[in-house]
Amino acid sequence: MTCLATLLPPACASAGRAIHLGNEQACASLGLRVSVSRLPEHLPLLLAAMQQHYDGDNPRALLSQWSKYYFSLVVPAAVAAALVMKRPLHMPWEDCVLLLCNGMPQALYLPADALGAVSDEPAIRYASLCVDHLAPMVEALAGAVRMAARVLWSNVGHTLEYALSTAVDDSQAQLDQKFLLDRAEFFDTGLPNPLCQVIRYLTPANPELPNPLRVRRTCCLRYLLPGEKMLCSSCPMLLTLPAPAVSEQMRLLRT
Repeated sequence: MTCLATLLPPACASAGRAIHLGNEQACASLGLRVSVSRLPEHLPLLLAAMQQHYDGDNPRALLSQWSKYYFSLVVPAAVAAALVMKRPLHMPWEDCVLLLCNGMPQALYLPADALGAVSDEPAIRYASLCVDHLAPMVEALAGAVRMAARVLWSNVGHTLEYALSTAVDDSQAQLDQKFLLDRAEFFDTGLPNPLCQVIRYLTPANPELPNPLRVRRTCCLRYLLPGEKMLCSSCPMLLTLPAPAVSEQMRLLRT
């Protein structure tokens, strides 16, 4: 079994520390081993994990928050492999094993031969991540709580855009970002791209807001949880709040 971090340059090795090639030795003693394709069957465990962090029992809002942890574990690692090594991670969700610790994603185990050949084509380097892994997972999790899939795709896009916009190799990252987030087509599936313009940079009407303002296309629903008064800094609701409410949000963000 090989940790992806050991194959990446030191500058980005941390992105791969929770990704392992070779799932036959995934250590169940540290938590619960779950086939990613069967993750929806463990929905009560995932929601209970989020209730350790948030009040309330809104399943859509709780699962949306849980998904952020999962996407933060998986997406930066796949981006590092695709961008820095120029190699795809082959990761059909039925071939992946997730280690859950108290319901939270701890590590992902891929097949031993998951690291593909070098390619300059972003369609090759990102297809398995997006089409084979994220697409079926988003559909299944959204269906489990009757949530619009665009909410989870917005969480994916938030993590994906951040990983690419903060990458060391800025020129290649910009090309990859344009391919992933600006195209109308979703690879060669014939379907609309759920990541198209999922993150925008806008000039807000309210001068108290940052300019440009990084804005999600779809809210993550955290505001539906009791006690969550502060919106995230890229929440689209910031564009429609009245001026006093924007002032309060900026105060909360500062403190």
